[in-house]
Amino acid sequence: MAVDHQEVDPVATSSPVAPIKPPHLHIDWSKIGLTPSRLQFLAELVAEFIGIFLLILVGDSCSSMALLFSPSPYLTSYWGVCITWGLAVTFAIYGTGGVSGCHINPAVTVSFALFRGFPWWKVVPYIIAQWMGAFVGAFSVYNMYFPIFTAYLNSNNITKQDSVTSSESFFTSVNEHLTNYDGFIGQIYQTGILLYGIFAVTDPFNPNSFSHNGLKALLIGYVVAMVGGGFGFLEGFAINPARDFGPRVAAYALGWGKAAFPGFHNYWWGPICGPFIGGPLGAFIYEAFNRPFMPGVQIHGDTPLMKAWSRLIIWLFPKLAVSQDDYGRTDKMNVILEDRFHSDYHHAMIDVGPGGTVPQESGIEGLDKSL
Repeated sequence: MAVDHQEVDPVATSSPVAPIKPPHLHIDWSKIGLTPSRLQFLAELVAEFIGIFLLILVGDSCSSMALLFSPSPYLTSYWGVCITWGLAVTFAIYGTGGVSGCHINPAVTVSFALFRGFPWWKVVPYIIAQWMGAFVGAFSVYNMYFPIFTAYLNSNNITKQDSVTSSESFFTSVNEHLTNYDGFIGQIYQTGILLYGIFAVTDPFNPNSFSHNGLKALLIGYVVAMVGGGFGFLEGFAINPARDFGPRVAAYALGWGKAAFPGFHNYWWGPICGPFIGGPLGAFIYEAFNRPFMPGVQIHGDTPLMKAWSRLIIWLFPKLAVSQDDYGRTDKMNVILEDRFHSDYHHAMIDVGPGGTVPQESGIEGLDKSL
């Protein structure tokens, strides 16, 4: 009997096997020259850009609502303006602090470099990123409020360059009863208070600081709101060179011209120079006169500036100086100051629960990894 030979489908007769999964894909940034350290630094700059962009987007929008609408929604509730700016700072810290420390303020960056060991080579790039983020944030505010700006200028029959009020949606101006010098001094005081508060809140040796949890972001926001509530009507509590300069340049480019530069009473320089003096001054007051006497502090001199401060104390009070062997060698002696000045904060320990402790450094949210 003949048997019909049929073609057999080899796929149908093969044993079933699991489908092959595609390999997991990831980006190798090193192929374009971005090593892990370079990529981390780039991410920090992007975080600074985003952080201050969010600050200006929310803060300048709040100022626009207060100034351009009639009646103003903040007519009898100025505290609403202050707390909105403060919460904008808190929001930015929660979003970007884990990457860059969320300085979003050149005065903060310089102060942390002077007293908390932030690398000096990062200072200028951080400041540039902050100014750029503020610039773009101001453009975004104008994009959203363009019809409101137009209606305000038309209803008052005034041009952008002649409108001080509308320009203050972007940057600050000194009160008409104050001189430029008054505004400059005010910025020194106010930024000093801001940095004093930031250094207190972020100090791991301060038992009342909440420096090891997310509450410090909220507290820093309240410090900003407090400064606004106490001094805002004097010169707009800029307390941040990038917050004022970036939007001021944007406003100039958008047509405000002389209203932006040189600005009302030629005050454009006040919100830039004042914070750079007041910020480090406030930080120094905390580092030199408060932090040394916090519980657990042993020796002072984390940075060259604070070591110089220690030498000054020794010069003023020679009895505080003692001799100590330098690394066990008897031929060289080292003079140190032993007066409960703080130990290296890089080795401060925090409780993490049943697992024990982990190293923790001071700074705004996330700055720990940057120092």
